[in-house]
Amino acid sequence: MQQQETATNRIGRDFTFLQLIQFALPAILTNLCQQLFRSLDDGLFVSRYVGEKALSSISLLGPMNSLIMAFAQVFSVGASTLSAQRMGNNEQAEAKRIFTRMIILGLSVGAVFALMFNLFCDPLCRFLGADDELIANSRIYVRLVLTDAPVNLIGAIFSSYYSTAGKPQMGLLCSIVNGSCNIIFDIILIAVMRLGVIGSSLSTVLGEVAVALIGLIFFSSKKHEIHFIKPEGRYLSTFRDTWKSGFSQFINSISFGVIGFVTNKTLLSVFGANGVAANTIINDLRTILNAAFVGYVTCIGPVIAYNYGSKNAKRLKRILSYNLYFWLFGTIAVTIIGQLLKGPLISIFFGENASKELYDMTYLGLTIEFCSCIFTCGCIFIMRMFVALGTPKTASILTVSRNFIVRMSMLLLLPAIFGSIGIWFAIPVAEFISFCIGAALVIANADNYGYGRSGLALRMQPELSVDEMKQLITESGSSED
Repeated sequence: MQQQETATNRIGRDFTFLQLIQFALPAILTNLCQQLFRSLDDGLFVSRYVGEKALSSISLLGPMNSLIMAFAQVFSVGASTLSAQRMGNNEQAEAKRIFTRMIILGLSVGAVFALMFNLFCDPLCRFLGADDELIANSRIYVRLVLTDAPVNLIGAIFSSYYSTAGKPQMGLLCSIVNGSCNIIFDIILIAVMRLGVIGSSLSTVLGEVAVALIGLIFFSSKKHEIHFIKPEGRYLSTFRDTWKSGFSQFINSISFGVIGFVTNKTLLSVFGANGVAANTIINDLRTILNAAFVGYVTCIGPVIAYNYGSKNAKRLKRILSYNLYFWLFGTIAVTIIGQLLKGPLISIFFGENASKELYDMTYLGLTIEFCSCIFTCGCIFIMRMFVALGTPKTASILTVSRNFIVRMSMLLLLPAIFGSIGIWFAIPVAEFISFCIGAALVIANADNYGYGRSGLALRMQPELSVDEMKQLITESGSSED
């Protein structure tokens, strides 16, 4: 019994704001390192040592990674949320079984993806308008990186579950190992051996394999709060529950792939390969600056889910208020830093050999993109909050409207009205509109989870009627007076 209590205390304890930041710091650094190393791998080394054409080729089918990550989000965010809720309900064994089933499902789905990517690589490239050189390099990328989909999927699941297991620092360790492998092998295979796209792809795969091995070793140990146990079947029901919990994240990742394909096709037709190369650097730098917030919500999500599962409305409200402070002041700081450093950052990636056209195009795109940081991160916080609160439908409404309706509409509408500059304004304008929709959903659900002024938490007190809850709030306020 003592062991079970210890297991629930790590994500279920009463955090202060500083303690919450300290708990999330490893996950923040983990995601920051992951994005930084990934950008250095594909952006810096390929653009400097191979050229913009090669950078465009590996970015051309980059949106296919969004399909892999879509299922990774379902299996990792969705499953870890369910496991955290089970832990809050004192169902420790079921939390472990959910984890084990997800690893098995991740390996199976990843194998199917690897086969499909290899079969349809060339038709996809030709649909986007790529020439033979771009297709040849993209084919190499698919054969190596996307064939690694099973390893990529279970690595993402491991990464998400470290926080649920109360060990977010393990994610940081894996990130450092992954990044170190990428950088070391990039130097050897690209800078020294001049293997180009092959070298970049191999270094990516080796880093992912190292992370998967660490996860297998960690979660095989029975001393951790989450570890492998006999799954005892129920794969379909677990997948269904996980799908419901992580559906908004799935749609989010799928939409990135769709938007990426549309964006790349548009950029190729308007700017050629330079447009895709510029957009790659813009996405890399934007992702790096947003990485801290993604890492934070990934780590805090299980904490929110635990307190929701244990029906602790007072503590849940406090955690959500801490999230508000972190988002507001953090995004303001990141926006200022991004605007001040965008010139030097572009020079780091392209060096002194970049054409003026490519530099100016990237500079303009970054200037516009960085202004949307506060809205982009706001959408991320809101979606992850509703997932953790067991309301995936609300998160799905925001996700679908944000990505398939608002983003796609802006991407098609603004370039048609304003020309080429409309391409760079499309996503920031869409993020602003989506944030307004998300804020409206947050306000509408205030009384469901107890973070509104009324103090009501309807979804956390299902046995009471609204009138009964109002009476309790009134009595509580009277006693305090």
